[in-house]
This record gives sequence, C-alpha cells and structure tokens, in this order.
Amino acid sequence: MKMNFADLSLGGGRLIQVANRTPGQMMSYLIDCPDGGVIVIDGGAENAADATALRELIRQHGNRVDQWYITHAHGDHNGALLYLLEHGKIDFEIGTVYFNFPTDEWLATREDWEYNKRFLPLIRNSGIPIVTPHAGDVYHLGGVRVEIIAEPIDYEEYPDINPTSIIFLVHFPARSVLFLGDFDVKGQENFFRHFDRSKLRCDIVQMAHHGQDAVDKSFYEIIAPKICLYTAPDWLWENNYYKCNDPATKGKGPFTTLETRKWMEELGVTASYRIADGDWIFT
Repeated sequence: MKMNFADLSLGGGRLIQVANRTPGQMMSYLIDCPDGGVIVIDGGAENAADATALRELIRQHGNRVDQWYITHAHGDHNGALLYLLEHGKIDFEIGTVYFNFPTDEWLATREDWEYNKRFLPLIRNSGIPIVTPHAGDVYHLGGVRVEIIAEPIDYEEYPDINPTSIIFLVHFPARSVLFLGDFDVKGQENFFRHFDRSKLRCDIVQMAHHGQDAVDKSFYEIIAPKICLYTAPDWLWENNYYKCNDPATKGKGPFTTLETRKWMEELGVTASYRIADGDWIFT
C-alpha cells in the first residue's frame, strides 16, 4: 500500500488516514498524539485485509489504543473491530471504546441488524470499558482534545443509520479536524434544532458518507473547509459503478461524488486527500 505524507500544520502529533485493503469503501483513522497515546476512529470494514492492516498499524504504535471512537453502527466503519473480536485477534490493549448508538430495538428494524446483533454483545461482553459520548463532552489524551458536538437525538423516524453518526472535533495543538462519519441530509434539521452550528466551522473536514449522498452544500458552507479528507476509493471518487474502475464507465455511476467535489471547488477548498491514493500521514 502506497504511503503518502502531507503537512497540515497540526502543531504536533500525526493523523493517519488508512486506505481500504479491499475494493469496498470504509473509514479508518489513527491518531498518534503529540504527548503520547493513540486514538482510533472507526477502524475499517469487516474483512481480514482491513482488520489485519489496522492491527499492524496499532502494533507499530505501541500495541495499545487508548481511545477508540465509533461514529455509527455500520460495518464499513467498525467492522474491523468486530472481525478482530470474533477471531480472537485483540492482542493489544484497548483503554476505552466510545459510541452512542440508537437503541437495540430501533437498530433491529434497520439495515445491518444481522451485523449489529453480532457486534453489540461481543463488545459489551469483551471487558473493554465503554463510554457513551454526549454533545458537550470533551476527552483529553496526550495533547489532543476530542470534543463531541452532536449525538443521535429524535432519530426514531430516520429510515437508516447514517444520520445517527456522532459528530466531533479533534483538536490538535495548532489545528482542528471535524469528523462527520456518515452524517447526511436527513440529520441536518435535527442538528440545527439541537446543536450549535457555530461548532461546525473548521478548516479540515472528513467528508460525510465518503464524500457523496450526505449533507448538502449549505452544511459545508457553514463548515467552510479548506482541506477535505475523502474516505473514497477511486471508483467512488470518479462516480463509477460499485467497485468498478473501468475508464469507459467513469462518471456514469449512481453516486453524487462529482457534485460534492464541485461544491468544494466553489467553496475554495485548497486540497483534497483520498484513500484512493493509499494511506496518508498528516502532520
């Protein structure tokens, strides 16, 4: 896997954007805190390749994850953790796992329940401490602050899981990064009813739902990003068909990535970094 480097002027520490090891989309980040400590965000999809890559990355960073944040209950985000749990491959320490999912009863009526009814008992019975983060909570580790700015509220009528993503800021010493998970337009009105929109403003943003079919342009106008992080494989970046990189069908897929990219150009974004290019290490 190609390793890329970019200076984002974080002021200390490193943010690693991990690329997919299979053709499917996924989301996985690791933060190497400036004063010691490791944070994982999501971790990737449920397959041996993503899980093994994550496990090796954790091994390279001291074989301990102090804080593990899960944005929402979808298998392309926390599936690697499920894989490691099910296969007995948690041979590293985990300090605390943070997630705020809807109720099991609600999840049982939505997509991915077959996945979640495996994941939830495993993590709850793992002995790993679990914390439910709420808007306003701030967690500190090694010179980094994680500030929760949105949690699932009034989600009962949501048709799917994506808009139940928690939204949070990771404050490095000199710059912050906004993580949106798979938040989408269905959650926007709820966000504006319950949470502080001024907290969204941030130079660096992880693009919601891999950069397509997510929040609308008005949401990004509030963020006003200068740098975009895309957890998008090449087929998704180019709006090809699912897992297809055929040049003849580029731009003919069902995804809205090209529209999102156009929005970012109009908003004056200066750089975009995608998992299609491999792993990225940001400093």
